[in-house]
Formats: sequence, structure tokens, C-alpha cells
Amino acid sequence: MVKNVELRDPAKGLGKECETVLRTVPDWFGREDVLLTYVGQIDELDTYTAWFKGQLIGFFSVNCHNEHSAELHVLAVSMDYHRQGVGSALYSAVESDLKAKAIKFVQVKTLGVSMNDLNYEKTRQFYMALGFYPLEEIPDFWGKGTPCLLMVKRI
Repeated sequence: MVKNVELRDPAKGLGKECETVLRTVPDWFGREDVLLTYVGQIDELDTYTAWFKGQLIGFFSVNCHNEHSAELHVLAVSMDYHRQGVGSALYSAVESDLKAKAIKFVQVKTLGVSMNDLNYEKTRQFYMALGFYPLEEIPDFWGKGTPCLLMVKRI
């Protein structure tokens, strides 16, 4: 992992700060309307952040649906910090907090396998390395031609 990364406790109202990270990964967040929707949603969610030398380099926004389950709603790590342990460290902090709240299941939604997208294949591999399992692909969840893969993990 990148040395001297500071992981901060979850906070709300971080949409604008997280927008800078989202813009570093256009292969995942390239649609402006979707990106801006996520920015607004991040403001309302508990968002865990990773900082390096005072700069936000990654975040996970979490939505607790009920007393049993939570969702990794939107997350990103700046492209310059991919494959350096930042995402794994953020997820570890999230999971630790969720366990302390007695949450039993975590879910994440990502682009389905049927799209054959190399970037999202890397995303699915990341989730699987964290212990998530593919549960179901929903063909038109995000609109026609945009299949959603629901992945889950029992914690």
C-alpha cells in the first residue's frame, strides 16, 4: 500500500471532494449525468476517505439499507493509485465499522459480465478478491443495454 495514506472516519457532505476522484477514472464514470447524480448521492451517504499528502485519493460511500444489510453505493480510487492497496484498505475500514453495527450482508452493484468490458472485469475481480460473490445479473437495471451484476458478501 502507498505509505502514509490517512484513512478518515465516515462523513457526509463530501460530494464535491469525491467528484475530483471520480473524474480521474472516466472509463468507469464517463457519463456526466451519472457522475453528477453520484456526486449528489455521496453528499447524503457515509463516505470513508483515503488521503495522501492532503489530497483525497479514494473513497467508499456506504448506504445502510436496514439493520442487516449495507451497500457499497459508489466508490473510486484515483487512477494514479490503482493497484496500490488503497481500495482494499478502505474496504477493510468499512467492513470493520459494519461488523461493529452488527450488519450481516454487504452488497455492491457493478456492470454485468455480459457487457464484456475490460475495466469492469477488473472491478469484478477486485470485489471477488474482497470476498464478494456474484448473485444475479439484472439485464436492464440501469436502462436498456446496461446490465447490473449484484454481488454480495456475508460479514
